[in-house]
Amino acid sequence: MREIASRNNPETILAASLQTKKGRSETGLFPAEGEKLFLEAAKPSNRDKIDRVYLSKADAERYLPLVAHTLGEDFVTSDRTVVFSEPAFQKISSEKSPQGVITVLKSIDFSKIYIKIDKKDVSDLSLRKMIAFAGVRDPGNLGAVVRSAVAFGFTDVVLSADCVEFTNPKTVRAAMGGIFAVKFHVVEDLSSFVTALRDTGRRVFAAELRDGAKPIGDVGLTSSDVVVIGNEGQGVPPDVSHVCDASVYIPISSAAESLNAAVAASLFLFEQSKSGN
Repeated sequence: MREIASRNNPETILAASLQTKKGRSETGLFPAEGEKLFLEAAKPSNRDKIDRVYLSKADAERYLPLVAHTLGEDFVTSDRTVVFSEPAFQKISSEKSPQGVITVLKSIDFSKIYIKIDKKDVSDLSLRKMIAFAGVRDPGNLGAVVRSAVAFGFTDVVLSADCVEFTNPKTVRAAMGGIFAVKFHVVEDLSSFVTALRDTGRRVFAAELRDGAKPIGDVGLTSSDVVVIGNEGQGVPPDVSHVCDASVYIPISSAAESLNAAVAASLFLFEQSKSGN
């Protein structure tokens, strides 16, 4: 176990960089703050995803026994457990009132990146229950949908390359542990991915209100279908919408302009889960 007092220590600087997109990209790591997320990460099925654990000096007495119990004494005595002074911990945390424990996770263990669509990769996904996102930028929305996806039995989340990263601390927090129950697929060319999915026999729908769009109740959604949720402002990109089977929308009162992306996605997931297929 290491103890670090300085806000300018290299480990402090590295830990603080994980709050930024650049830092997460360069290190391949991301932080999950709080006791709940530590306990999720420490489960036997997940603990290989842990790179290290950061503790605040003020809370070390509480958390060190927990880390030793779940991850082993060797983890505590190694340099993978780091205790920071309060000023240093404040620098590495994104929370106003930190709980005193940050689990650092390896992003590669949660995702696969598709630069070029491989037929075998898509075939391997043919039986997986998934939802797709095109250009969604709000981390809270993405995290909320991940949480809903897990609740309704979905296992995979497809993200276009211009979506907010699933490693964003706000996404991780909003998912409430859901990141441990799904696999993320980051796709450079979402339209090609959709086409490849359809070639396996799956139906793919663009969630949008446009000419020819069908109400959600008219398409007979099943859990084998894939719904693409678009950007909060611009919706589903035309090139992606063009290669989908159809456009589908949720009828709402004329008093409301639209639904929040996370709410709409959750309603689609619920509708699909009712099919039992």
